[in-house]
This record gives sequence, structure tokens and C-alpha cells, in this order.
Amino acid sequence: NVRIINIPELKVVSSGPITNMEELEKFDSWWSAININNYITPRDFMWYNEKEKYMEWVFAIPDHYEDFGDYCLKDFPGGLYAVITSKDNEEDCNNAKEQLYIWVLESDCFELSTEKNDTAIRYTMNHVITSKIFKEKMGYHLSDNFVPIVVK
Repeated sequence: NVRIINIPELKVVSSGPITNMEELEKFDSWWSAININNYITPRDFMWYNEKEKYMEWVFAIPDHYEDFGDYCLKDFPGGLYAVITSKDNEEDCNNAKEQLYIWVLESDCFELSTEKNDTAIRYTMNHVITSKIFKEKMGYHLSDNFVPIVVK
């Protein structure tokens, strides 16, 4: 069930460090108010910024959008990712990422992205793919888990 996708370079708005639910909900409210009809999907990703040691959430901003609220605009390098879906909880996401690591390591075509073989520092990331009504009815969300890769 592994998919390989290529995300283009994007301008994203970063939440900055997310250290509590208030910061997470504030960023969610900010970007959720933006009209994203006729825009790319997925458009938001969350990862652990290993360099700065914090959780970060980014939103791919529509072209010519200029109101970044209290947040800063950044360049997202894009690139190839191995992707797998899981329930959106820590245990299932970690298991899914482990499956992806194994799949990539056993691959004849791809390898994990590192500072030595990639032009940018990229992180393993997540994106919730289900709607609020799905969670209300099923009791959980589904999440796509992205592991950065490069061609061997």
C-alpha cells in the first residue's frame, strides 16, 4: 500500500513551534478560514522539526495570498515521498512510518533522504485525510504518513 508522490516546491506558512493545544488550535483556525477552493491537496503537513526540536505545522499558501496572520512565510522544498495511510494516533502512525522505512530500505529504486544525498533537509510528516464527520462517525481520523526519499 505504499505510494510514491512528488510534492512541488511551495510557499508555506509555518505555525512555528507548537508546544500546546492552544497554539495548535490557533493555527488550525487561521488556515481553516482561508478559501482553498480550486487549490492543491494536501495543503497542510505536520512534522517534528528535528533541527529546531519542535512540532511544526505548515500550510501551503495560495498564490498571491498575503495575510499571514502572526505566522511567517517559508519555502518548502518539495520532493519525493513514500506515503502510507494509517489511523491518526501515535502508535499507528509510528508503525506506518516503520513500514515505510523498511519498504524504502528494501527498495532497489529509492533510499531515505539524508543531508548527504538530498539538496534540502526534509522531515517525515503527516496529513489528516478525513473530514470531521468521518471522525464523528468512526471515532478516529486517518492520516497519510510521508517519508522523504530520493532515487538511488
